Amino acid sequence: MVIQSKIKGLNEWLFIENISDTYTPQNSITEKRLAIKKEALEMKYFQLSASGMFLLYTEMKCDDTVKIQTEVSGDTVLSQFIFYRIPSFKKFHLFGRSRHNIRYIPSASHEYEIKKDIEYSYFLMALSKDYYFHLINRHSSLHEDFVTAIDNREYTNFNPIDLQATPEMIRIINELKEGQKKGELRRLHAEAKVMELLIYQLEQLTAEDGPGKATDTYDEEKLEKVRDILDNNFINPPSQKELAQLAALNESKLRKDFKEYFGVTIHNYTFRVRMEYARKLLLEKGKSIFETAELTGFSHQNNFSAAFKKYFGISPSDIKHGS
Repeated sequence: MVIQSKIKGLNEWLFIENISDTYTPQNSITEKRLAIKKEALEMKYFQLSASGMFLLYTEMKCDDTVKIQTEVSGDTVLSQFIFYRIPSFKKFHLFGRSRHNIRYIPSASHEYEIKKDIEYSYFLMALSKDYYFHLINRHSSLHEDFVTAIDNREYTNFNPIDLQATPEMIRIINELKEGQKKGELRRLHAEAKVMELLIYQLEQLTAEDGPGKATDTYDEEKLEKVRDILDNNFINPPSQKELAQLAALNESKLRKDFKEYFGVTIHNYTFRVRMEYARKLLLEKGKSIFETAELTGFSHQNNFSAAFKKYFGISPSDIKHGS
């Protein structure tokens, strides 16, 4: 499969990647990190590639609206995530708005618009048919209709509509782009995370009452307001009764719609934002474990360490020693 992308109107490609269609165990993995400034577009991207697998994470912003043209040649299963936020509107927002889906593309050329004054992050996971069926048996009941479309070489979306990315999915994407392992361990880590991400996507995309399906546009605005409040007050969040009053929603409807739209309860969302902020303090800000516990509202360091390990699976001391 060949994946390439460029700014529409320019002849020079931003990148061209030719990935083997065959999944080969023990194949080496290649990692690249680049910064590009072209015309009105500023882009930073990170990619991992191995036989049958290509991962790309891009952060983009532009001085004027531009269109990005992407071409895919060869039978490819694409897992696509788009995150976007308006910096002037959101004081502190870890995730912004997002959408994701899984697609089968026999060969295609498509374009998407990057608007001025909006920050975009884009994650692409491109898998060859061979690699995809290595991960998920083609006879699995999870994807019968999807496999039929693949066999007929028909462009298809796993779900008719794109859904909101969950905190678990965002965590895995961050772990893929921030991983520090090298060589064979890096490849094994990437393969494990690819499988984990697909599991969370399939779980959400196949749910009868999955996130994003039970809310209308009016309620969506209210739910985004609630999330903004939680993102800015995650250490001492308002009660659910107070949140419902602030969003002008019935309390039981707020709980139900928040869970359906974001794929997580209000309590668990707040906990996860708190843990992601703690990880940022430890890794990016260089804070000590004691300082991080205080800044994230824990009265005792041991309580913080236990909560951190419950969420990430490793202790904060492990993350500090590994950084």
